[in-house]
Amino acid sequence: MDKNLNIGIIGYGEVGRIFIEGLLNTNNTLFVYDILLANQENKNPKMSEDPNIHFKPTIDSLASTCDLIFSLVNSGSAFNVAEAISKCIKKNAILIDLTTSTPQVKKKSEELITIQGARYIDAAIMGTVVTEKFNVPIIIGGDDSGEITIYLKELGFNCVNLDLPNGSAASIKLLRSVFMKGLEALILETMIVSKHHDVLEEVMNSISTTMENNKFSTFSKALFDTHHIHKVRRFKEVTDSCKVIEEAKITPYVTEGVKKFFSNSIQLELEGDLIKRGSIDEILSVYEKNSLLEV
Repeated sequence: MDKNLNIGIIGYGEVGRIFIEGLLNTNNTLFVYDILLANQENKNPKMSEDPNIHFKPTIDSLASTCDLIFSLVNSGSAFNVAEAISKCIKKNAILIDLTTSTPQVKKKSEELITIQGARYIDAAIMGTVVTEKFNVPIIIGGDDSGEITIYLKELGFNCVNLDLPNGSAASIKLLRSVFMKGLEALILETMIVSKHHDVLEEVMNSISTTMENNKFSTFSKALFDTHHIHKVRRFKEVTDSCKVIEEAKITPYVTEGVKKFFSNSIQLELEGDLIKRGSIDEILSVYEKNSLLEV
């Protein structure tokens, strides 16, 4: 890919600022658009003292200028931004969609961009920008992901090629979020109740010991293997846990969901032998076939 490109950043938030800071060392010219800046009375605010950073007053003016565009807007605006870009994006230009929109939205955005002869890349940030800055891990999907990954690495990005179609990076990001945000809520619920019962330190230490002494993949496989065997006993334990939380006059939002999950599971007639000896994929297929997550 050619050097000295015009690179566009749509979204001048925390991520946008960090990307700009990292890209300043690449000798490319940077163009920035942000709707909040565009709505200010001053239609051409000074972004930086650096002559290689230029503010653009509209998405159209940025898209028609740039060879490589990063979309860093919120998920609610992602498709509208892709639609606006598609109306004036240069042929063979590249849009890297780093929004947290769904795979379906990203595939619709891809159609809009590729029909114009440009290229669309599904990407997702998989770390914490606040602490990892420009080195934050990024996963890249799409038909041209291999080539684009190489180029982004040359620009200094810490990215990995998925070799999967557009929508895959979005799926990984959002499904990882199911676990991470669920874990966040679970930890807070557990520790708030533990504090109420004056056992916060003891509960924290007990959980820490379990988590620190087990590799995540091994621990997960153990739960896959034993859920079918012990789900009735575990359902009773979760039911009792809900009572402990309710005794503290706290609503067990997360634990109530766990209780419903186990309640549904114990009603399923599953292939016990396969559950005991199957691989992770085989075990999950049994649960999927039996609609474990149906209400």
